Amino acid sequence: MIGEQFDRVYNQASLTSRPLTDVQTTVVAPGGATMVELKLEVLGRFLLVDHALSRMEKGLLGFLDVDGPENPALFRAGGSAQVHTR
Repeated sequence: MIGEQFDRVYNQASLTSRPLTDVQTTVVAPGGATMVELKLEVLGRFLLVDHALSRMEKGLLGFLDVDGPENPALFRAGGSAQVHTR
């Protein structure tokens, strides 16, 4: 998940095992499962990818859309996007 950290990660989705805490990235094997917990403090669209980012161009990408109240004390989106051309 780009832009966030997992509070708890349950390896192999084992909810009866002790979770790892404060994890930036985790492995989900093909055909496997992982359960994560996190608290999001800002709204927006978060990307779910693996570290072979070239696969993203082939459609291996998920989205987590978060809505709710804005938190400008923590994050404020900057104006309009700028496009640079040569």
